[in-house]
Amino acid sequence: MKKIISIFKKIGLIIAALFVVMFVGLWIYSMDSYEPLTEMQEAIDQIDQSYVRTEDFDEISFTVDQPKMHILFLPGGKVEPESYEYLAISLAINGYNVTIAKPLFNLAILTPNYFGRFLSETLDNVVIGHSLGGTVGSMISNSNDLVSHVIFLASYPIQDVSDKKTLIITANNDLILDTSKIEENVDFLDENYQNLEISGGNHARFGWYGDQKGDGQATIDTITQQDLIITEIISFISD
Repeated sequence: MKKIISIFKKIGLIIAALFVVMFVGLWIYSMDSYEPLTEMQEAIDQIDQSYVRTEDFDEISFTVDQPKMHILFLPGGKVEPESYEYLAISLAINGYNVTIAKPLFNLAILTPNYFGRFLSETLDNVVIGHSLGGTVGSMISNSNDLVSHVIFLASYPIQDVSDKKTLIITANNDLILDTSKIEENVDFLDENYQNLEISGGNHARFGWYGDQKGDGQATIDTITQQDLIITEIISFISD
């Protein structure tokens, strides 16, 4: 009996050690996450402040009076959630409650089921994800009646969201997105899905965090790409 207990103790210590190693490894890996540029805040300062911003350990929320819908935004991998605040605020002042999820280690794929807690039970939900956040968005939205629209920013689904209204926005100078994945997973999309391309844009400017390793060179500035994205999102979800 003592021998069995000793074996279980050793197994427990090994599991605990592996967990610590994994935790530390992820923490180190995420330390160089992309952060928002100061110019984003300068752009935000020019926007009408008719919203309420709140922040918790796992979310940043923007609420408005009499919201039309609720938008859940999932950041790209290794991108600080604050990098999407210009997009979020611009959507909020157009009449939408917006929640930016704050993923563990800035990697939404680690806890995909967690983000369902942010969905509204009283409003239609729009799930928007950039890059890795988009693939996780499809996981949240799959077979979820609370979600009516899914929008992929430089991303694609990995689970079936064909019962939702779906939009994909790409950029022609994006060298990070593997566009072949969109065609490979087209059966996961609504048969009337929309696919729009931003001329002159790149992968990183779907957020506001500067240049991204391996990305193409944008020929339009960040605020131009951001405003084009906002226009297309509002047009899509208000249709």
